[in-house]
Amino acid sequence: MTQAHSTPRITGVILAGGRGSRMGGQDKGLLELHGRPLVEYLLEALQPQVDAILINANRNQARYQQYHYPVISDDLSDYQGPLAGFAAAMQAAQTDYILTIPCDAPELAADTAARLLAALQREQAEIAVAHDGERLQPVHALLPVSLLPSLQAFLANGDRKIDLWYAQHRMASVDFSDCRRMFRNINTPQQQAELEQSSSSPDKGAKRRVEAAGRLGGVSSNGFPVIGVCAWSGTGKTTLLTELIPRLKAAGLSLTVIKHGHHNLELDTPGKDSYRFREAGADQVVLASRKRMAMMQECKTQREPELVDVLRLVNRDCADLVLVEGFKHTAIPKIEVYRPSVGKPLLYPNDSHVIALATDDMTLDVPAHVTKLDLNQPDSIAEFILQWRTRQLAPVTNTNATIRTAPSCADARDPGSLSITEARRRIMANLQAVAPALKRPLRDALGQVLAHAVISPLNVPNHVNSAMDGYALRSDDLPGDDSRAYRVIGKAFAGQAFSGECGKGECVRIMTGASMPAGADTVVMQEHTEAGAEGYIRIGTGHRAGQNVRQAGEDIAQGSTVLPAGHRVNPADLAVLASLGIAEVSVMRPLRVAFFSTGDELRSIGETLAEGQVYDSNRYALYGMLQQLNVDILDMGVVRDDPASIETALQQAAAAADVVLTSGGVSVGEADYIKGILAKLGQINFWKIAIKPGRPLAFGTLGKALFFGLPGNPVAVMVTFLQFVQPALLKLAGETEYEPLLLDAICQSRLKKQPGRTEFQRGIVRREAGKLVVDKAGYQGSGVLSSMSKGNCLIILPEETATVEPGDVVQVQVFGWSG
Repeated sequence: MTQAHSTPRITGVILAGGRGSRMGGQDKGLLELHGRPLVEYLLEALQPQVDAILINANRNQARYQQYHYPVISDDLSDYQGPLAGFAAAMQAAQTDYILTIPCDAPELAADTAARLLAALQREQAEIAVAHDGERLQPVHALLPVSLLPSLQAFLANGDRKIDLWYAQHRMASVDFSDCRRMFRNINTPQQQAELEQSSSSPDKGAKRRVEAAGRLGGVSSNGFPVIGVCAWSGTGKTTLLTELIPRLKAAGLSLTVIKHGHHNLELDTPGKDSYRFREAGADQVVLASRKRMAMMQECKTQREPELVDVLRLVNRDCADLVLVEGFKHTAIPKIEVYRPSVGKPLLYPNDSHVIALATDDMTLDVPAHVTKLDLNQPDSIAEFILQWRTRQLAPVTNTNATIRTAPSCADARDPGSLSITEARRRIMANLQAVAPALKRPLRDALGQVLAHAVISPLNVPNHVNSAMDGYALRSDDLPGDDSRAYRVIGKAFAGQAFSGECGKGECVRIMTGASMPAGADTVVMQEHTEAGAEGYIRIGTGHRAGQNVRQAGEDIAQGSTVLPAGHRVNPADLAVLASLGIAEVSVMRPLRVAFFSTGDELRSIGETLAEGQVYDSNRYALYGMLQQLNVDILDMGVVRDDPASIETALQQAAAAADVVLTSGGVSVGEADYIKGILAKLGQINFWKIAIKPGRPLAFGTLGKALFFGLPGNPVAVMVTFLQFVQPALLKLAGETEYEPLLLDAICQSRLKKQPGRTEFQRGIVRREAGKLVVDKAGYQGSGVLSSMSKGNCLIILPEETATVEPGDVVQVQVFGWSG
């Protein structure tokens, strides 16, 4: 990797230190693909990108050393995950950064290091992490070695989760959705077999080429299908495209055609205005007329353009299909045009992305994965492309038509949805507690959040006193080898101290809470004594000095912090504060939260329902959950599905409240207006999350107010409130403890789930034989409130989880309103 002296230097790190438990304990870096260990593919892909390479391996070090790169092992024993490999690499690297990649994903974009570094510098972040369009890929990361102390401290606490450590630092999420094949890894023998079948056998004597455009697959990150036409010069690519375009247009498609040229593009001529503007030094010239538009842009980098860059310029309205001529080394599906008369070799044996061969020699034998097409039959080639496009867009069919589908809440994966971790990070970032603080009488402070720490003005207890009813005496006068008789010289009660002094052979009858008599420092509880002669008691052996005595300040020392700022006052706190004589405390101003439901079908309780109408349950669920958080509530009722009405309601809510909540109207239906109005009045941060239930969730700002647009289904409303709204409200209210408590429980039900998004299923958790167990609470549909009412917890199933079997351990989030 050639770099200027000022460019940060990078060490590539192949993480091969795992246990490989799902592969029967095999070392995954040494698994073979087409006869070659996976580590060889990665070494070849890393070499041009980095200044040095390390292999992190905890076994088979001799095998890895044969590649002549340093092999390092984890400092932590017992295979403690990727973070252990990160730490070992940071200690060994002699560069500014390490680029980490897993050993079991054999493909790597040729500009991985450059993309991550550019994003890190552009966003002034500490860490850059790849994102595949659906979720973070946390092991594909660029990390400064200067973060080693932070990582070592994190590991020393016993933490091993990458996302939790990343959350401590400024992180740039870098889009690699155009090369998602680089995240195909091997976790099971089945995945190894699938990867073997779906990838071509490489030339063992040459390094694999992984182009900067990455693995686009059949559909770009913008959602339109992309297919290329490749051939040697003079074979007839352009001729074929001009024949295909009218046929594809006749099928009703909007087409974009991209052509890669190796020289200047002569679109304008001397004397024309566009020519004069460009020659004068304009970086970009746009020509616009009633019939068409054109753009010319100077490429000052002098590097060959990449298809991924060109695709960003494509107008989505003109791109039911994108046809590409050129860019033959880019990893997109391609039709190869081949004429034996041109005298050039076939391309497909060395390009696994060729899906069809259009040739005028129909006697050629081609492998099963390549479709042979007659070059002289453009109608059949056009039909092939149409069928391919239909498959790429995952069609839904009925008896009348084939339609193209978009991602929906029924899909397991949606590349436009944020992961739950990223959504929470965006919401919680930079939230500031409301101000100013208010003074409140002690009783009125119940349920409020302390604005300042409470410092004790005195000791509790404020004097040395007895913890038991019994007899106070001197510790140096306790019985030795035999019981002894002591003369009772007086009594001490709580609030009525004994005025004399206790001497040897003497004791004082004392009650709980009474001040210790002078000279006495030990109490023997009355149950451990017996009556003696008149005015005497007997005490046996086995007692220790200082027993049953509470020291002054033992509970609370004068000057110590009794309750920290950010603590929500509970009944026990009231008692503690009262014991200190504190009559009032400083608390945060309660949050003001406005909310309303949207939908013409909604009716309030007491109204008569017409056909198709339902009672609005969402506002009652929101009211109940908000009431428990001690916020000031502004219920704005039901707002009809009318843009003007919704806009007015949002403006009024934002003017009156710190936070605005709506339910319904954030999906993709014709009457779902919230998203568009929010874009007009405020700012949208995101509006889709990879969870179930609750995928459509808008988050942003309306002026100074925070905005949450919750889904319309009642269970989805409650789930999204608990996961996103409640933590945000608690933090805004000034609380320091705002994350929900999660518990492990043994699942007793079989739970169905597809990997790709986090799911929250309603459950009933209980203690059985000393352990927590959980069952699902009935039907799990997002509109079924009864299972939410029956349940007392949410069962949390992470993105990567598939079906849960009885006996599996799951995490549960217990409802705060459950008894």
